[in-house]
Formats: sequence, C-alpha cells, structure tokens
Amino acid sequence: MASKQEGKLRVAVIGTGNMGRNHVRNYFMLPESELVAIADVNPEAKSLADDYKAKFFTDYKEMLEEMRPDAVSVVVPTPFHLEVAMDVMSRGIHCMLEKPIASSVEEADKLIACAKKNNVTFTVGHIERFNPVIKKLKQMVEGNAIGDITSVVCKRVGGFPAVEPKTDVIIDLAVHDVDIVNYLLGQKPKSISSHGSRTRHSKKIDSAEILMDYGRASGFIQANWLTPVKIRTIALTGSLGYLEANYITQELTYYKHNMKEIQKDGFTEFVLQVGDPEKRVIKVDFEEPLAAELKAFMAKSMGRTAAIVNPVDAREALKISLEAVAPFEEK
Repeated sequence: MASKQEGKLRVAVIGTGNMGRNHVRNYFMLPESELVAIADVNPEAKSLADDYKAKFFTDYKEMLEEMRPDAVSVVVPTPFHLEVAMDVMSRGIHCMLEKPIASSVEEADKLIACAKKNNVTFTVGHIERFNPVIKKLKQMVEGNAIGDITSVVCKRVGGFPAVEPKTDVIIDLAVHDVDIVNYLLGQKPKSISSHGSRTRHSKKIDSAEILMDYGRASGFIQANWLTPVKIRTIALTGSLGYLEANYITQELTYYKHNMKEIQKDGFTEFVLQVGDPEKRVIKVDFEEPLAAELKAFMAKSMGRTAAIVNPVDAREALKISLEAVAPFEEK
C-alpha cells in the first residue's frame, strides 16, 4: 500500500468513462487529495492511470484490498451502483457515488443503510448544487429576494450522447433538475405529471416534460437529447421579482419589481404604477462544480464541516424521476 502524504486524503476512482475521467483529473489537481489508484474493466484505461501517476486495476475489489484508499468515487453505470458502492462502504471507505443514487428506491435504501452501519461519509453526485450560480440562487431565495416563489422552470436540452444511453432522459438528465427544484423550494412535490416521447432512442424516451405541484409553487422541467443546441437554464418567478440563471456560463440575472404603493383602484391604474423592473446582473465567481463537489466530499470525509448532498435527498430525486418515467416504460 502506498504511503500516505501528510494532510491529504488517499482517493481512488472506479469507472473512467466521460465523468470518471473528470473525477480523476480533479483529484489529481486538488491539493486536498492524493490520487492513488484507478479501476476500470477496460484495460485501455491504464494509459489514463499512467498519465495521472496512479496504480491501475481492472478488478476494483483487488484495488480496494491492496490500496485501502480513504475515499472512492464510484462512477460506473447505474445498474452497478448498488454492488460497487456497497463493496466500497462495507470496507469502511467513504463513498462519492455519481447520480442517480441507484436503479430503484429499494436499492437506494440499502445504500443509505450500509453507509450508516459502517459510519462512512456517503454522498451522491448531484453536481448542480455545487454550481456557483445555484449557490447564489439559493442564498437569494432564502433572503426573500423575489418574495413568494410561484414557479421554477428548468430547461436541460441538447447534446445527444455519442453512444446510445442505457437509460432514459429523465433518469439521465432531468433528475438533476428534480433535485434542484426540491432544494430551492425546500420541500417535496405534492404530485407530478409527465409527458415523454421516443424520437431517436430506440427503447427509452429521449424527450420529456415534467410538471411538479408544490402547492403554491410549481416546478416545470424540459429535458431532451434532441434540441440541436445545448441549453442548461433555470428561472424562478416570485411575488417580488424574477431570477434567471445559466448553468453553463454561470450568469445570473435579477429582475426586481419596481412597484410603488398603489393609490388607485382598478387594473389599468395598477399596471401604470408597476413601472419597468430593476435589472441587475449578479456577479458569481466562476468555479468548476465538480471540483467544488469533490472538495466538500473530502472535507466531510476528513471530519470537517462541509455541505454535501444528503443521500436521502438523492433518493427522493430518484423516486420522483421513476414516477415520471413509469408511464413510458416498455412493457
């Protein structure tokens, strides 16, 4: 087993697809971590391990036994989340598991119970919570910047995967927004309805819309792999104003109602007194969300105070997403 560098967390990554490679890169670059190993069933991934000076394994269990890392990112296809993450946490190793938490709510419950039994840090990669623009949005919502929220509208469209995905667009993409709407509103939806269609994907839906009822507020999500341009936006409407944000550019714009005290009755008089809104572009310091997410995970794993995604929240996002996609599953 490699020696431990003082003050650093010894980390490893299981699974080096597109997202896994980003975990590897960030762990290598972050000062809090010492990347010791990579595991992937594809032997060609050894070149990635060589590039980042980490030991390579095709058998992740062998890697866990030989290297004994402090923490591991599990970035494997969703059907393998339960088995791999259980193997990690049952050894007393802290676990960052990419979203969605599992293939089913029952599997999610098993993972949560395993983490508790083994007293390890367990979190799920709902990365958008660590986007600086969402952090700022959350602060402004909690500060009552736009008053009582009436609607949250999310658009996550474009960018069809190069290889036909093994899951549908709701579980793959919309689950991000399900979690974010819950997070911003601080509650679960009372009911949901959804629409889905198959256009390019042969088996699963590749275009979907979800409407979630939170009582006074609603959440609407559009997700697809079909739009020819990649768009990742969120917009919140409230009694006092409007906020819109771009996940990709991390730009945030705030429109505040400029209403004077109403002196006259009647709709026309009301409209005349509303006036043009005050518009402000809110400065947000750019940061790679994954880097922020992994730093929080490592801090929590080292016993420090850090805000990470509670796996119970990830379970709820999965539960809602599964309910939304259920009507469109092939029988």
